[in-house]
Order: sequence, then structure tokens, then C-alpha cells
Amino acid sequence: MNPDFKEDSVRELIIAPLLSRIGYSHKGEMRVARSKALSHPFIRVGTRNHPVISIPDYTLFFKGAPILVLDAKAPCENIYLDSHVQQAYSYAIHPEIRCHEFALCNGREIAFYDIDHRDPISVVSFSEFGEKWEVLRKHLSPEYILKPARRRFAPDYGLALHLLGIEASSDLYMLGTRLNLYARIDEHLFTASANVEHASVPHMASFDFTHSMLELVISCLPADLASQFSGAMSRAPFKACAGLAIELDLHCHVGEIIANAEERFAPLIVEEVLASRFIPDPGLAEPDDIPDDIFKLRKAYKTGGCP
Repeated sequence: MNPDFKEDSVRELIIAPLLSRIGYSHKGEMRVARSKALSHPFIRVGTRNHPVISIPDYTLFFKGAPILVLDAKAPCENIYLDSHVQQAYSYAIHPEIRCHEFALCNGREIAFYDIDHRDPISVVSFSEFGEKWEVLRKHLSPEYILKPARRRFAPDYGLALHLLGIEASSDLYMLGTRLNLYARIDEHLFTASANVEHASVPHMASFDFTHSMLELVISCLPADLASQFSGAMSRAPFKACAGLAIELDLHCHVGEIIANAEERFAPLIVEEVLASRFIPDPGLAEPDDIPDDIFKLRKAYKTGGCP
């Protein structure tokens, strides 16, 4: 690396553009503050005051509350060095900050830490920033910092299609799709999810379809099961689990990106249900994380709901 590329270059040429792309700015809900000083620069350890001698370069805020601190180092510095990690940790746990996560970046790589673990929870090298953009986003965006369990979720298929430049006018044919959890969004729209593979990586896809299409979706079911399924979609909690026993051929297009405080995704908009097939024994394990108050298709026909 160029010897003139030092800590200030790391801040301005790598970290600042990265945070800007995530959505942080100097104001608003997602705010970044530079070198935020502490009113009382020490933390209490037993009966003694332990000084906080280093102020990280960036503190990330969401709705006014600090959520992550990020410290820049020169490329020649080791971001795994105990003293560097301890300095960022001390600042993160300070009563005026109270962040559960912190990060260090030397321009060569960025390491993300959790205050409950000594080793990094994730490391991304600069050469992988494009390839591992979703990993960076999952460690810098508020919806994941505040709810770390969401990082285990598969990446969104619709977002992947947007990154490929697939336009809304493009026809997508999803054949042999096993939708699992169906939910009513409003009086006009339903949505359902499915696991799909993209570039050899499991993704989660969301499919939005109109109420008029539900009849075609469940047209493969025996009348009694179809009635139970549609009934479940018309009353609280307005959800039904197909248990991967309904296989569909769908004509779709990719929808607009939807972003909120909880997530960011792009649903596939169903244009036409081309075929629907009932597979009583799909040869796949039934999902075991579905709440008890949701109708389960496979349970219904296994207990006599199917003629």
C-alpha cells in the first residue's frame, strides 16, 4: 500500500464513503459523529477509575442513541492488537456511550467486535468490500446492530436481482417454487416466502400476489384443505403455513426495494400462477419454527383433514 496512505486517508477514502453508502450522515435518524469526546473520560473498575485515553473516530447513532463505535487506524497498524481493541472496548462500554458493538479499520480490513467476545465476530478485507457488501451492511446498519439475530437470516433474493441490474420490466419465471409461510398484508395483497439458491448461496425470496390469485395457488388442494387454508388467511393472525407441500410455477417481476427500520428487501410481484401442484409428502422436513396459532397444512392432512 502507498506509504502516503495513512490514518486520515483511511478515514476519508474508505470509512466515510462506506458509512455514507450505508445511509449515515451528519444529521437525521442515522447520524455519525466524529471523535465524540466524553464528559467523564474514565470507567469505574472496582474502586478505581480506569481512564479512556483514546476516542474512536466515529460514533454511529440511531434515533439519538449510540449503537456502534468505529476507530480508524493506519494501514501499518494491527487492528487485532490488544491495546487497540481494549481502547475501543473501553469507549464502547462507557456509561455515556453503552454500545454493544465496536469496529476497527486500518484500510486493509475491518474487524467487527461484540463486547461479550474477545475475538472479532466478523472480518472483511478491503478487497472483498464489493463481494461482501451484505456482510458490511449487516454489521453497520441499525436494523442488524439492534437485532443481531437477524444477521443469521439468508440474504434477500430480490435485492440480489437489483444488484444484477434486473429491471421491473423483465419477466421472471420461477418454476417448482415451494412457498412456505403465507400472510395477508392488507385486503388486496398476500405475501409468501421461499428459499431459493442464487450464485450457490441460499437466499430468501418474498412473493407478493393479489387476493384473486389465492384460489389458483391452492387449486391443487382437496376441497376440504383448500377451504381450511383460505379460511386461515381470512381471519387473525391472517397466516398459513404450506409446509412446502404446495409447488408453484410462477410468472413474476422484481418489485421496488422496500426499506424500513426492521429490514430491507425487494419482493417478487406475481403476474400469473402458471401451475399449482399438491405434494403431500414433499420429502423435506417440516418447518419447526411456526407459532402454534398459525394454520399448518401438513398437520391438517396428517390428522384427517385430507379426504
